[in-house]
Amino acid sequence: MSETESEMWQRSGLTAQDLATVPGPLRTDSAEGWDDIGWHDVGDLLGMGGRGGRSFYGQHAVGVALAIMCADVKARDLSKAEMLLWRRRGRGWTMVEADQHPIAELLMTRPNPWHTWPELWRMVGLHIELAQNAYLYKDITVDGTVEALIPIQPARCRARVSTSGKLFYEIYAGNLFEEAQLGDSYMVVPADRIIHLRGRLWDGLYGLSNFALGGPIFDLVSAIAEFQRNIFGNDGKQPIVYQTSQIFGNKDESDAAFRRLKQQLTERTRRAVANGDPILLEAGLEAKSIAINAVQAESKDSFNQQIMRVCGLMNCPPHKIFALEAVAYNNMSAMNRQYYSDCLHPLAHGIQENFRLSLFTRKEWPIFGPQFDQVALMATDLEALSKLVDMGMKDGLMTFDEGREVLPFRLNPLPAGGDQRMVPVNMSLIGPDGQVIHAGTGQKPTNPGAGEGESPDNNAGKAGPRLVHSAGAA
Repeated sequence: MSETESEMWQRSGLTAQDLATVPGPLRTDSAEGWDDIGWHDVGDLLGMGGRGGRSFYGQHAVGVALAIMCADVKARDLSKAEMLLWRRRGRGWTMVEADQHPIAELLMTRPNPWHTWPELWRMVGLHIELAQNAYLYKDITVDGTVEALIPIQPARCRARVSTSGKLFYEIYAGNLFEEAQLGDSYMVVPADRIIHLRGRLWDGLYGLSNFALGGPIFDLVSAIAEFQRNIFGNDGKQPIVYQTSQIFGNKDESDAAFRRLKQQLTERTRRAVANGDPILLEAGLEAKSIAINAVQAESKDSFNQQIMRVCGLMNCPPHKIFALEAVAYNNMSAMNRQYYSDCLHPLAHGIQENFRLSLFTRKEWPIFGPQFDQVALMATDLEALSKLVDMGMKDGLMTFDEGREVLPFRLNPLPAGGDQRMVPVNMSLIGPDGQVIHAGTGQKPTNPGAGEGESPDNNAGKAGPRLVHSAGAA
């Protein structure tokens, strides 16, 4: 049985009048003080309608589209990894089965009745990458068991602080589907009912949105795109002036000649566009372009540079959105490795920490930890994954079954011999007492009673006295 609104307020001991709004990053086109850097619908996002029509997005449609592409790549790669619950045992971890903890069961089934886990991770990934703020509402029972996690659009949620300094979150449903998810069109809940994922933490409460931070980049991208659009929209034509060195006489003759030439050039230009007829200049006229062209403006190179800037803003390598101008075969693996270590891993680690602190009690924090499958995240860097397995197997760090488990193919354990491992034969295995446990090639196990000057792992020894049998002595 879920906790009702009245029960929640009774437990908190507060009323809605005791709360004060904590505004998010304030935009010039938002008089409410809400963190409106979020999602409403595609038309609203691009300034084509919705709640007032966000002209901020409309004039930056090209830059926003590039940012969404980068965010979607990271959200898609994050959704490939499964999150499971692990229990700490000393310095090691063991996986918690579904029947051993309700959170383990939640992670192995589905987050809510409307989404699968890949869908939720992709939605959360988009929110946190674009707005640097993502919200998950915890639907709990009376005894505190988490039954479902419901993603909330960043624009639908804002923080409120009570007069006593306690943090709450105000949520409103923007459509009937969100109202069906939440069970109400408006609510104010304590902070422990919301998992607030923050990326670029700015003021301690809200993440600094990439849309707000990338405004200057989007301005230049839009200017370059508008220049290119005008060139192609005008069929590549540029403004041309006609000049001549001839003198037409007095003012009346000059005016008549000007009107006649203008009429002729207008008609010939129209026929040239419609039928491809050539334009023959006469009376010593010369045509001269007065506009810079795309090559002179270096618009292509400038646009490519701005794509790099957008990718840098979104922490996404350019080749992930198929901007392949600066990508070569010899640096692809390094970029993939950097993508995992600098982009995916920090994103996953931040979500793991928030889940650990939000889904468990303080006593359970040192014991349980939800973790993404790091192998699935590393699958984007096949070279690093293959080196990990190769080195682990050859150096004896993994058994055959452990190596098969690392590979993202869900290989079953071997029927026999899966618990065995390979040990390099050119090195010896030395115990803590200095004794040779496994000798390398060309070496022998430590002999009992080796000489004091001899090392246990170098026991070739020196030739000792030999007993020589002489026939004459017999």
